Amino acid sequence: MKLSDDCKKKCQIFTPKTNVKELLDWVGYSENLYGKKIIEPSCGQGNILVDVVERYILDSLKNNYSKNEIKNGLSQDIYGIEYDKKHYDKCINNINNVIKKYGIDNVDWNIYCEDSLKLDLNIKFDYVVGNPPYISYKMLDEETRNYVRKNFDTCSQGKFDYCYPFIEKGVKFLKKGGKIAFLVPGSIFKNVFSSNLRNFLKQDIIDIYDYATRKLFDEYATGEKKKILTSSIVFVLRKGSNSSVLNYHNLDSNKKNEINKSNLGTKWIFNETCLGEKRFGDYFKVSNSIATLYNKAYVIKENDILFQNKFEKAIIKDAVSPKSIELKNNEKIIFPYLYDSNGNLIKINKEEFSQNFPCVKRHLKKFAKNLENRKSDKNIQWFEYGRSQALNDMNKPKLLLSIIVTGKVKTYILSEDIIPYSGIYIIPKRNITLDIAKKILESDNFLDYIKSVGINVSGDSYRITSKDISNYYF
Repeated sequence: MKLSDDCKKKCQIFTPKTNVKELLDWVGYSENLYGKKIIEPSCGQGNILVDVVERYILDSLKNNYSKNEIKNGLSQDIYGIEYDKKHYDKCINNINNVIKKYGIDNVDWNIYCEDSLKLDLNIKFDYVVGNPPYISYKMLDEETRNYVRKNFDTCSQGKFDYCYPFIEKGVKFLKKGGKIAFLVPGSIFKNVFSSNLRNFLKQDIIDIYDYATRKLFDEYATGEKKKILTSSIVFVLRKGSNSSVLNYHNLDSNKKNEINKSNLGTKWIFNETCLGEKRFGDYFKVSNSIATLYNKAYVIKENDILFQNKFEKAIIKDAVSPKSIELKNNEKIIFPYLYDSNGNLIKINKEEFSQNFPCVKRHLKKFAKNLENRKSDKNIQWFEYGRSQALNDMNKPKLLLSIIVTGKVKTYILSEDIIPYSGIYIIPKRNITLDIAKKILESDNFLDYIKSVGINVSGDSYRITSKDISNYYF
């Protein structure tokens, strides 16, 4: 598969040397290595293979194998695959430098400059190790998406990340009893679209080592651009283990939990949380805020407030986002909808809009092309928001919080006249106040829960969903 230059750059984030030792230790690649086959399916410049080769040599010398036997063993037992020719050449050079230290040369390496997802070796391995490419679905070209979707069960549905097929391929490389250790994004255990992958791993996965808030990759391998990635974990799987439990190791707290796999739900939650008996979503409606799909046209920033004074006031509302509240910004929004006396949403037809709101129309017409090109819901008029979500609730008091929680949960009570254009909003389902919801969501227990189910994006920041909040028990 041909990846774009940008995708290639994102592939080239190599395993930090400080973590290579842990990866190999956790998979058990430490002794009696002669005759044991190992492969790294995305070996880059050989950060992992360098340690693999050195461990293999030292262990073989310890077990009294001759240098000629070790040379033959290196060519028979150690495999690698790297798509990028530049990195392939560097890998070969790096592992040759290792063998020279021990008086060995001219090893006929089984290192392939090929596409790992397409290469069929017809060999089963004792060990598979690696750090597969971290590329999101949106960064993949259509040809790559189609190939992966067709050839890998874990990617047959939804918006898969590029590491998913590498994980599936890696597991399929294993012989029965063989073990795989991969350094991967922690998000694979929480993302909606990785449910097939979790089901694929569930039977034989035995250990998870969670780096939690530690960031292993602070920059692109090129050093050209800083890039904070999601938190990382190492999972270890033994083919055919059929284990009913897995061991979760939190490397921040240095704690280990034994988790019964039967208790793993839609998202895999590893940390113990203090949960009650009442489901938050049974008492409160939790939803994403309005989605214009082109805020530039609708949201009027503080510097332009005077400009909007010429607009028809009936469809101009106060607007907020969690960020604008934090920054104390004064914002307005064009809200091209009305409510009747009973609080029911009224959609304005084109003729009424043109007749009653000519100034707003002239403003929005400046963005007509962008508005028409939105991936909007069906039957959306050009001047309306791209999504109809949340519109029926915008004339009610509501609680607002960000989808990114950093340090602590911050919530904001909004009046019925304020329109949130970002974040998650909450309204009561029963005779219960928003003050109670605020108290629940700003509690320490809820924060602990967020750290379990949220996707760590950087440091102590976690991305959450409306479903996460709904499924909280207090």
